[in-house]
Amino acid sequence: MRYKNIITLLLVTIIMLTSLGFAFSQWTKVVVALKGNIFDAISKQPVGVEILVYDNTGKKVNQTKSSKSEEGYYYITGLIPGNTYSIDFKSDEYLFENLSVSIPNTDKYLEISRDLNMKPKASNTQIPISVPPFEVNKSKLKYGSGKLLDALANTMKNNPEIKFSIKSYPDDEDNPKDNLKLTKERANAIYDFFVTYGIDPARMKIIESDKVDPKSPPPSQKRAKGKRYIGPTYIIIN
Repeated sequence: MRYKNIITLLLVTIIMLTSLGFAFSQWTKVVVALKGNIFDAISKQPVGVEILVYDNTGKKVNQTKSSKSEEGYYYITGLIPGNTYSIDFKSDEYLFENLSVSIPNTDKYLEISRDLNMKPKASNTQIPISVPPFEVNKSKLKYGSGKLLDALANTMKNNPEIKFSIKSYPDDEDNPKDNLKLTKERANAIYDFFVTYGIDPARMKIIESDKVDPKSPPPSQKRAKGKRYIGPTYIIIN
């Protein structure tokens, strides 16, 4: 009987120590830092933006800026393990961005890296979708493209005052009539994705094209095996 009591006491002690792991990290004032670099999504140049940090109650707990002169570097410390933070990135020249960052439970100092591309909001800015979301001569969104479009859709949702167009280009110039149909279907596929994400359809326009992108045309030389040119798609700020 005495041995059973000892075993029970040990088990209770282990459970208590485990459940108090997060509290222990607070007692010892363990904090986590978030750092990264912020760039212009088009020019790839570093940018300086205002950064506001809010805890899960909505209270502002930190404020800083990224350094344009230091490759857009930013550093946020004092983040508590186990908490989730909402981080706003603001600038008059760029679309508003927000990140939700969950801090893992830890009893050691930790640095988390998050880079960010800020999208210019000047009228007629053409923001390229960095990776083609379509297969060659296809208009259906390819598998895995949702993750890429999620980030873009989230940006546009966070900027409800912005109206924009979706313009798609074809993969070749062989058949202008078919190209108009293809690019309209491609733009509509992204339009539909944004609608399901909660973006007001009244904010969006569709632009098709019968000619390839003059800024990024098909290469004149043969590409490596398995690498085929796919016409780009742009978000154009209206």
